[in-house]
Amino acid sequence: QHPALSIEQSRLVTNSMAERAAGNLLDAMALRTDFSEKGFHAISETESLIDRYEDKLGTYLMKITSRSLSSAQSEEVSKFLHTISDFERISDHAVNVLESAEELQSKGLSFSPAAMAEYETLARELEIMESALREILTISIAAFVANDIQQAARVEPLEEIIDGLCDEMKSHHVDRLQSGTCTLDQGFVFNDLLTNYERVADHCSNIAVAIIELESDSFDTHEYLSSVRAMKSHSFARYYEEYQQKYHL
Repeated sequence: QHPALSIEQSRLVTNSMAERAAGNLLDAMALRTDFSEKGFHAISETESLIDRYEDKLGTYLMKITSRSLSSAQSEEVSKFLHTISDFERISDHAVNVLESAEELQSKGLSFSPAAMAEYETLARELEIMESALREILTISIAAFVANDIQQAARVEPLEEIIDGLCDEMKSHHVDRLQSGTCTLDQGFVFNDLLTNYERVADHCSNIAVAIIELESDSFDTHEYLSSVRAMKSHSFARYYEEYQQKYHL
């Protein structure tokens, strides 16, 4: 098969994998407040499918790289190879979020009447975090599918906001544990959720870096992230400010 056709085929399959992985995580988040066995099985099945995607795509892309490609084709294949593991990990985190949702359901973890005000605060904080996560996922996947540098540039500022939200929420949660308005069981589930959310945002950042680096023809992601943080370029600062206004506790 002609390399151009092989690459186009890979692009379509990788895009499908990206969209399914993001969809799986969004579905898992929805189950946190509306758990169902049917939803549980659907997410587990999609995760198995995405594992197979990664395995077969990785093998196929490695075969393509052994052929003579133009520099543009090599870069595109490189972008796919750099991102398929991130899509697979996002779907892994969907299963972890699903397990937290199941634990909340099976243990019937509930807050004492005295802790209801704290519970409402916690629920509101989780909603803000999950809204930010839905946005970073949507932006990252849309940027990847369209190879849109402008969209990709929004990801890193939002990832920093999400990291900040995670730190703040974990700190609030330690206060709840210390004041006895939350049990240790609830504490573990909550921390697991936040850790998974934080890691999903990291994978979104990796995807955005791959898109941006493809343009600058170098995959020194560490250097890219350092320079982004060092410069706080005009667009970075503007997007950071925009997301700070939108997502704050």
